[in-house]
Amino acid sequence: MTLIDLPIPLFLSFREGLEATLVIIIILLYLKNTKQKYYKKYVFIGALAAIISSILFAVIFSLIFGGFTGVIEQIFEGFTFIISGLLIITLILWMSREGPNIKKNLEIKVEQSIKTQKKISIVFLTFIIIIREGIELVLLLTGAFSIGDIDPFILILGSLIGLLLSLLIGIFTFYGVKSINLTTFFKITNVILILFSAGLITYGIHELIEAGLVNPLISEVWNIKAIIPESFPDSNPITPEWLEIIGSLLKSLFGYNANPSLLEVILYPVIIISIGLTSIIIWRRSKQRNSLS
Repeated sequence: MTLIDLPIPLFLSFREGLEATLVIIIILLYLKNTKQKYYKKYVFIGALAAIISSILFAVIFSLIFGGFTGVIEQIFEGFTFIISGLLIITLILWMSREGPNIKKNLEIKVEQSIKTQKKISIVFLTFIIIIREGIELVLLLTGAFSIGDIDPFILILGSLIGLLLSLLIGIFTFYGVKSINLTTFFKITNVILILFSAGLITYGIHELIEAGLVNPLISEVWNIKAIIPESFPDSNPITPEWLEIIGSLLKSLFGYNANPSLLEVILYPVIIISIGLTSIIIWRRSKQRNSLS
């Protein structure tokens, strides 16, 4: 067990937890400011249902994920990582569309639910927000755990700390002690998630190459394991410890591979550039629509 990997689950859970918490805070503050506190309980009902559902999803997903061995395991993990990466990309694009005017959109949806007396709509809105973040967090942590070989205790500890920090910031924000620039927050974390999703997809391809299902084009373009290894501690006594730590963190967060195939070398930057540009275009268009409305 090593604490070196602690920042990885801490950051991932903090990011997802803070996003969900801030969105809920926006809804609660709107109800508070419009003197409609009666509807707060429906927000909490939706949040509680989503948290329970997220935990159930995590348990079921982990059981399925660890139920294979050998080539079947490589194939299953390969497709799982690719699908997880694609799902995270859809969430990145959704946030790129909603990010510039998420506060306004949420307030409109809540007000529409109140006017039409559809209390279940508030429950459902809150549930969807939390469950989306919950599923995304499970996929991110599973990816970090499998790719970076993080100790389960460290994974759970870091996740709990990250979620606690996000909850504390949410409480401070609600009571006006601390405010968060949502636009800046979403911009920065979207960049990190783009890199993470690219790493997941590329690592999924790597697993399918190992299973013999995908042609690597060239099996090994370079090998720099002696310089920046993929694990900490590494078996090479010559490699400095700080480089082992960097390599381990890069692998867990961004799918770093010290001896990639040509297909992986091509695929990784293509995913980053294409998703990055698409995200920027969607963000700017959404911001323009918001300024015109």
